Amino acid sequence: MAGSRQLRAVLDTSVLLSADRRPLLFLAANHAYTIVTSDYIAEEVTRKLVEMGWSAPKAEALLAAMDELAEVVDYRQVTGGSYDLWLKDPDDHPIMATALVGRADYVVTWNVKDFPPKQRFAGVTIITPDGFLRLLGAG
Repeated sequence: MAGSRQLRAVLDTSVLLSADRRPLLFLAANHAYTIVTSDYIAEEVTRKLVEMGWSAPKAEALLAAMDELAEVVDYRQVTGGSYDLWLKDPDDHPIMATALVGRADYVVTWNVKDFPPKQRFAGVTIITPDGFLRLLGAG
């Protein structure tokens, strides 16, 4: 990694709901990169975990553990952007806004339908969890 700045990545809801969160959280805990997140992502993940059958306290415990590893930013600091033109799902706008406000290098997502991998916007690269793990030398 060039320079002293650590890689920064937003983990999309699709990744946090999958088993892929485990190695990604482990690598963040071991300082391989910095997770950037927001209240929007935390609320969406908690809601979907409960819909999947998790108890609310268990879902909140997972998100509290992630918050210990992450830098939480206010995605609402971005009030608009041309990403509106290429993000197909309006629910993904706060994800991209989180990445922009948090100066993330990557948005890690399985949502390749709405976030095409290897595309870039304002310095943020969209990448799958597999690709990100390979980039970190763990895949």
